[in-house]
Amino acid sequence: MTSIRHLGHAGFLVEHAGLRILIDPWFHPAFLEAWFPYPDNRALLPEVVAGSYDYLYVSHAHEDHFDRRLLERLSRDVTVLVPDFRSRAMARRLARLGFRRQVRLGHRERYRLGPDSTATMLLDTSHKEDSGLLLDLGGLRFLDLNDCNTPMSELPSDVDVLAAQYSGAMWYPNAYDYPPRTMVAKTAAVRADLLDTLARKVKLTGARTYVPSAGPACFLDPELARFNDRAATIFPHWEDVAADFAAACPETEVVRTAPGDRLDAPSAPGRWLTDPDGYLADYRERRRPEWQAYHAEPYRPPGAEEVREHFARLQRLNRPLLADYRQELRIEAGGAAWGLPLGDLAEQVELEDCPVDPGYTIRVPPRALRAVLDGRAGWEEALLSMRLSLHRDPDVFDLTLLSLLRYGHQPAQTRQLVRERSGRQGELISRDGYRLQRYCPHAGEDLGHAVIADGVVECPRHHWKWSTTTGACLEGGALPLFIEPEEPPG
Repeated sequence: MTSIRHLGHAGFLVEHAGLRILIDPWFHPAFLEAWFPYPDNRALLPEVVAGSYDYLYVSHAHEDHFDRRLLERLSRDVTVLVPDFRSRAMARRLARLGFRRQVRLGHRERYRLGPDSTATMLLDTSHKEDSGLLLDLGGLRFLDLNDCNTPMSELPSDVDVLAAQYSGAMWYPNAYDYPPRTMVAKTAAVRADLLDTLARKVKLTGARTYVPSAGPACFLDPELARFNDRAATIFPHWEDVAADFAAACPETEVVRTAPGDRLDAPSAPGRWLTDPDGYLADYRERRRPEWQAYHAEPYRPPGAEEVREHFARLQRLNRPLLADYRQELRIEAGGAAWGLPLGDLAEQVELEDCPVDPGYTIRVPPRALRAVLDGRAGWEEALLSMRLSLHRDPDVFDLTLLSLLRYGHQPAQTRQLVRERSGRQGELISRDGYRLQRYCPHAGEDLGHAVIADGVVECPRHHWKWSTTTGACLEGGALPLFIEPEEPPG
């Protein structure tokens, strides 16, 4: 008998033949005390802390999956299934917390858990460090993809139960200062992409049952309350997208669970959504000390020299990423502003006399900037907090800059990004009369599943588009794609 219990968000407790496997338990606020599990799962915390487990699996380092405060309270006797990322950062972080029993698993590597049970690790094989886990448990196949994007060509098939993201987990577009009509259009496009990606995953895995999971978060700090607007953001409830999913995947059963539910005995649908406004107000009051902690902590205002040294260090760590790159980033915090030349530009101009207008402006609260400068948070955590506001001109995604911010403290990731962008030097595939690079230069999706029609290549994950004639990016960003006509045989 196999039991799968949803603990909220991307958390699960799986039991089979005496084995107990704890997956991505999240209970404490994340990203500068901004994100909280929705609905509230705090009632389960004592039980989870007191539990005994054979295996623990944490999919990646984002704080809504890697809940350090929860992990500190678990027994260290558990064996941890660790995704073997290039940077080895996950293994080191878990070891520092005292989890010495580690089984590191690479992409598609299997590990026997018991006589009739195995675990198979699935990685996002791009520069991103994320993972999913396939559990084969006495004939039941449970695939937990949380918010991981394993290449679609490498997803397993014949899956009984799939748990995967349907709601957004990114700051774009809602943290940008777009005009209202532009924001509506961009938000709708992201939500459509999320649903399309989910439907593809369901169809490729053959999932018979789908469990909505890995979102949405909620924002209890009143300063962030606008991001709880499920209609105007990329953070919808399942009920907001359920009809579209049913139309796309009519043969897949959906099991909607609340925290604590077992998949074979879910609660009445929507029981905790009957009064969403009142629910959030009560939740906000119950957890007031936690979201107020961000505002209460004393801090020293950031200074110009330490901001510049912070970015100088990022550049020293990531020289290959910044080759042939020139840009100015503008940081605004509490009335102060700094222009920060990056790449070639940093070597050619004085800081006070930069001839290039900033491509990106980031408005960051001084408290959040202090956390980044002190190393208590990275730029990715700060951006995910939704406490920052961004502006870009032109409105084009700058992968180099965003990668410097998100992954610059782990250069193994940015080096992989440089390899991905090499185009001709990377792996090539043949499709529809063309030779093209196998992996998308934006996020590393396998273009073996790309749509090629009417002179356009469209990535199946984020729907970037390129010209089949020139390889120029037509929609999504500015990164070119290596593509050329395939020579006819003979």
